[in-house]
Amino acid sequence: MKIYLTRIKLIALVLLMSATASFAQGTNSRLQLKFPVNAKMSPKFKAAVEKQKAAYQKLMGWNAEIKTYTPAHMLGMIDNSPEYNYLYIAEYWIAFNYEAMIPELIKRVSNNTEIGLVETGDLVIPDRVVSGQMPYLGDSNVVEDDLFTVAGRANRLLTIITGENFGTVPVNASPIQLKALQDKWVEWFKTL
Repeated sequence: MKIYLTRIKLIALVLLMSATASFAQGTNSRLQLKFPVNAKMSPKFKAAVEKQKAAYQKLMGWNAEIKTYTPAHMLGMIDNSPEYNYLYIAEYWIAFNYEAMIPELIKRVSNNTEIGLVETGDLVIPDRVVSGQMPYLGDSNVVEDDLFTVAGRANRLLTIITGENFGTVPVNASPIQLKALQDKWVEWFKTL
């Protein structure tokens, strides 16, 4: 009888974890987003894309390898790599690939998977500094989105490429907070 109850508890725990993970990932199956062929880009959106294109040419235009990165490659790095370099490159690379990337990034805003972050250079995420997970380097590039997580990375890239700001992904963001932020991005996307 005791073994039977333990098995029931284990099954219940697995089901709860599965439901929580599904909710944390958002109901991404409901997000069938495709960038419109004749999108109506706002002046703010157009300006953000042009700004990132110009910065890309200035900072990375010489690097032939970066130009060959595919959306699948960059999404794989966003989802799995703790190396900050890929996020830094993505901030500029996305200007040439925003049609493919924006729908995928919106789907990821509800993904609270923690990847970690290494080789951050002069980047500071205040809550991660306070927790001791990141050094404070004085005059640094302060980012409020938690780039240790997929959701924080996605939100940061969306904010940069669209010129919009619907809020940040804090450290330990709840699934409810992430879903609310994702919903704001979905509503914006529907205006294109």
